[in-house]
Amino acid sequence: MQHLRKQPSVSFKTVGCRLNQSETARIAAQFTEAGYKVVQFGEDCDVAVIHSCAVTRNAETDTMRLARGAKRMPCSPFVIIAGCAAELSGRDIAAATGADMIAPQSEKFSLPRLLGNRFGPARSTTGNIQTIPLHDTIRAPVKVQDGCNFGCAYCVVPATRGKPASRPVEEIVEEVKGLADAGYREIVLTGANLGCYEDGARRLAHLIQTVEKVAGVKRIRLSSIELTTGEKDVIALMANSGKLCRHLHVPLQSGDDKILRSMGRRYSADEFRRFMDYALDKVGAMGIGTDIIAGFPGEDDASFENTMKLIEELPLSYMHVFSYSKRPGTRAAEMDEQVPAAKKKARSHILRNIAQKKKDSFARGFINQTVNVLIEETDDSGTSSGWTGEYVRASIPCVSLPPNSIVSATVESATNGVLRLAEIAEA
Repeated sequence: MQHLRKQPSVSFKTVGCRLNQSETARIAAQFTEAGYKVVQFGEDCDVAVIHSCAVTRNAETDTMRLARGAKRMPCSPFVIIAGCAAELSGRDIAAATGADMIAPQSEKFSLPRLLGNRFGPARSTTGNIQTIPLHDTIRAPVKVQDGCNFGCAYCVVPATRGKPASRPVEEIVEEVKGLADAGYREIVLTGANLGCYEDGARRLAHLIQTVEKVAGVKRIRLSSIELTTGEKDVIALMANSGKLCRHLHVPLQSGDDKILRSMGRRYSADEFRRFMDYALDKVGAMGIGTDIIAGFPGEDDASFENTMKLIEELPLSYMHVFSYSKRPGTRAAEMDEQVPAAKKKARSHILRNIAQKKKDSFARGFINQTVNVLIEETDDSGTSSGWTGEYVRASIPCVSLPPNSIVSATVESATNGVLRLAEIAEA
């Protein structure tokens, strides 16, 4: 009797941005078509893929921690580190973790083929694979663009992802249609430099308008957009759209003009302030988040004071604060006036306290207002939770709602930046 081998299994863990999440979904789809069963990361599996990030040292550290943990699993999976950290520091990471395969950007979409028949006969893939997000994802990230040529002094993206390249509008729309048919209500358009999307004469605003026409899509969200990349066209569209979420993530990085110039950023602190005034004037109530780097080389006390002053004045809804970390091959890594680690940590702590106050204040502004919430989960106590279009976390106590449903409800209170909802008006 012929011995039948079990179906091989694979698990995935994504470190980093929504662009990575979108790409992980495509890699998972390739494994599925090749005959693998996708399981939750941490479960017994034959192959464990860590899709890595290299934007910060912490991201690389997380990648290595996850790889070491996977290598220690009783099932002894074949561990693959793929993506940006593999591209930037693959040899060092392999030595530090004992990973079985390092797959840089040029190889990460060929993993089933590279594995061959190691875990049993693999089906050949067609190359025309429908990307479906992993089973723990409610919002579906869709990669529309990759690469960046801005060359910011601290950033490894040009080295890890190369020059800007955009997908055709028609190809993106076909993927979105597939996701909508699979039941996804919210689509997140993502890229390494999203505002640089370009398909001939068609830019990001045109892409959004085209995606809006896809039946079944109820929400469209943008991952992150850089100032100076056509953001005003997006704001004009947002002001009149019934599907585009009133939420933008616009990296600031510093509130000091000297540091912004040293970073190679393309705007001044005042230009950033004026953009926020413009956006709020056109759209009204909307969530605007940002990124801040604490302790960039040359950031003295006066520069830090300028950053604190600006962000305290700006109507931000949340902030991601990062302590500056040297990245191999970047201009900033070779700069003089590196800020001591203790000072970077202290400044990050101060900025995170400001961020929490901003988050709390923004959430309290919704009390007694009606919001729409995409439900993501219901916990054991029966409390359903999800996110508003403005990207505020919200919960509905003692009401069990199906994931992926959108409800309209009144905000009763707000605690630690989380809305408590009551009086569901629509489900």
